[in-house]
Amino acid sequence: MRFIDATEDRGLWQLSPTLAETVALAVAAGRTPETFGLRMNRPYVLLGPQDLRLPHTSRGVAWLEGQGLPVYVRVGGGAAVLLDEGCLSFFGAVPCRDIARLDANFRDLTRPVRGGLSSLGVPVRFGRAEGSYCEGPQDLVTAEGKKLLGVAQALRQGFALVSGMLMLTQDPLRTTSVLQEFYRRSGSARVLKPEAVTSLAGETGREVSVAEVKEAVLRQATLLGWDSAPSALTDWERRLAQDMLPRRRYPPGNLAQEPLVRPL
Repeated sequence: MRFIDATEDRGLWQLSPTLAETVALAVAAGRTPETFGLRMNRPYVLLGPQDLRLPHTSRGVAWLEGQGLPVYVRVGGGAAVLLDEGCLSFFGAVPCRDIARLDANFRDLTRPVRGGLSSLGVPVRFGRAEGSYCEGPQDLVTAEGKKLLGVAQALRQGFALVSGMLMLTQDPLRTTSVLQEFYRRSGSARVLKPEAVTSLAGETGREVSVAEVKEAVLRQATLLGWDSAPSALTDWERRLAQDMLPRRRYPPGNLAQEPLVRPL
């Protein structure tokens, strides 16, 4: 399992909206081995398929971009999320064409993250935090049922891509407020509950650094027999991630040549 560390190179932060998908395409094509990665993000919003069907999505997007938040369309997951410097994102990509592997992929490709959090004193389990933004049954929640990590999976084009975001210091109240306003302006009656979401800082009572979380996750990866020595992106992966950025940017017309759903 190759490891990509995109937490320190700020040049890679700009590629966050397309980096995981690009790596997954390389894995599916046999260009690279199975890959696990960690990345940081410049602030932006990802929309899911549900959001594209709202009555006035373009109005909500215009408001988000007016707040300095570029908007992209995601390849996995169902609804809007906000990523910024208060989040640590992860992804795991493996070759896969078997839809029966969905649950196993969620379980297997989140193991280092789940184990790392447990070692930091914050065990998590798969579950649904009702009222959280981008609510889903495969999110990772605390013992109290609060969402600490959003997790999604894309299974297409010969790859399985499990990706997620760990809220390190992100303020659930502010994030939920921003996404709630997006939904209001987009004509949705959805009501989000900030109390359904938490952060690692909130759970531990201190600011846990990216370096500390990364060390804990990679320790678990090593125990699983995964490679924890960083590998560089290939030139092909970097170029494709850059080329794909404008095609993943809202509006959906930009995606005409890159449909979100393709045959397995």
